[in-house]
Amino acid sequence: MVLGGITGKILRVNLTDKKVTVEATPEEAIQSFMGARGLGAYYFNKEIAPKTDPFSSDNKLIFMTGPAAATLAPGNNKVAVTFKSPMSNTYSWSLCGGFFGPELKFSGYDGLIIEGKADSPVYLWISDNKVEIKPAGRLWGKLIPETDKLIKKELRDDETIKVACIGPAGEKLNRMACITTDCYREFGRGGPGAVMGSKNLKAIAIRGSQDISAAKPEELKKLALEVYGILKKHPKAQARRTFGTVEMVEGINKLGFWSTRNFTTGYFEEGNKLIGPEMKKEVVVGDASCYACPIACGKNTAVNSKKFGKVSIEGPEYETVGLLGANCGVSSWEAIIKATEICDHYGFDTISAGATVSFAMECFEKGILTKEDTGGIDLKFGNGEALVEILEKIARREGLGDLLAEGVKIASEKIGAPELAMHIKGMPLATYDPRGCKGMALTYATSPKGAHHMVSPTMGPEIAGDRFADSGKAPIVKETQTFMAIVDSMALCSSMRFALSLEKQVELYKAVTGLEFDNAELMRVGERILNLERLINVKEGLSRKDDCLPERFTKEPMPEGASKGQVVDFNIMLDEFYAVMGWNEDGVPLKKKLEELGL
Repeated sequence: MVLGGITGKILRVNLTDKKVTVEATPEEAIQSFMGARGLGAYYFNKEIAPKTDPFSSDNKLIFMTGPAAATLAPGNNKVAVTFKSPMSNTYSWSLCGGFFGPELKFSGYDGLIIEGKADSPVYLWISDNKVEIKPAGRLWGKLIPETDKLIKKELRDDETIKVACIGPAGEKLNRMACITTDCYREFGRGGPGAVMGSKNLKAIAIRGSQDISAAKPEELKKLALEVYGILKKHPKAQARRTFGTVEMVEGINKLGFWSTRNFTTGYFEEGNKLIGPEMKKEVVVGDASCYACPIACGKNTAVNSKKFGKVSIEGPEYETVGLLGANCGVSSWEAIIKATEICDHYGFDTISAGATVSFAMECFEKGILTKEDTGGIDLKFGNGEALVEILEKIARREGLGDLLAEGVKIASEKIGAPELAMHIKGMPLATYDPRGCKGMALTYATSPKGAHHMVSPTMGPEIAGDRFADSGKAPIVKETQTFMAIVDSMALCSSMRFALSLEKQVELYKAVTGLEFDNAELMRVGERILNLERLINVKEGLSRKDDCLPERFTKEPMPEGASKGQVVDFNIMLDEFYAVMGWNEDGVPLKKKLEELGL
């Protein structure tokens, strides 16, 4: 059958031999893995061999859209890139909102696979059926906004072209490097920008004009109107519309699990300066939205200070405020926004950057690093000027910044303080301390790509229940992981979860594709994706030993706040999780489970 929402074409570009081909989208893979994250895992498993060096030409960038991209489906603007991560050395993927994903679909492709390596800097230009590999020597070294502007000027169309590019961080193989779209939307975590830089690929520019049809357009229209109505009344959605993702700061800080000073505590005493209403009053100058999003949680901000001059950006988001702010002990909006600008313009992940800087700050406070190491920077917690200075060194790979650009795992091992590095599999934790929300310990530890909060954001159900319980969390984490695999493979913005229950996602999938699915089958798809991702990492040699937590969370009780005294009893949690997942005691999926899922 011909599926609605699917163009039926995958674009493949080999940069080594400059070969461009178009192949059929495998419908059986769509039915088994949906799209975006799931389809990326499908291709990764087929095409990227175990033990592939992330910076070799054998690594690939696998961009996949969701089945409802470029349709009337609200908030369906995400696109996933799948790759071997230079941060974690594992299978990884990253999702990006904005307009790039829908534009890829409008250009006539369900996905784009980039392989090989160009012998000199290039960028890719896709205009419907016209695909060119163009020289990018004059763009190499340019910051993100200038790259975006110059490409649009060269192609003579500022309004409709969407650009995904890297900055100097990606070019210099900073392992935290992003791929940035629309200047401020990122494929952020895991280092996809470094993979892109290793291929000498500066940017991908896309303009599409194809129509994308749903199988049941009237049903989709009805569902879209229903979702708009739900979001209009939903208090969480309205809070996010008003204050952006920073609306979360006040609640998480009060509950005592907001990462503060390199996770030494979960309560930031100056957090009241960084809550949503304060941000809106002090620095917000306008709103921003991704494609077809009724929430518009993006916030444009501006500051003008003696220290940093005039700075205008989109953001910062909640995680950025947490990692560059509280986790570095910084409460100054001027410093946080300037720090965010550095990361955004040079093109590296604010979460990983904040975690890496906060690690270095703790090392400095404990005398492990000195001013001689930092180039004279007084790298203490709370020093906003020092935060900005060290980020500039990371951006340019100068002095200590050259080592920190390798990411917190490698840097901590070379400095000799791995116990102070808050990462799992090389990926730094996000801004939720698992001592105050125990299910997040499992989320971080069992995520295929290392510590990542959105693989299974259990905070909501845990806060509504017993967030301090160690046992009994495995079913919650499994259900949330499975649900998020569906959300990511459908390529929905996670904020749509406020209105799109599993039942509504089933309705959406049926209306778009024409396939007949029920709740159980959709959850089965999500579980299939999780198990395929696990199998990929098992082939890479990962096992139970890699599903671990930094000892800070298992041995150091939370010192203060509403989560005071808590530690994580992790082994019992991991045993329970493997059991509910149908994996053996070493975390390998059992044959019976794989047969049930058709893997």
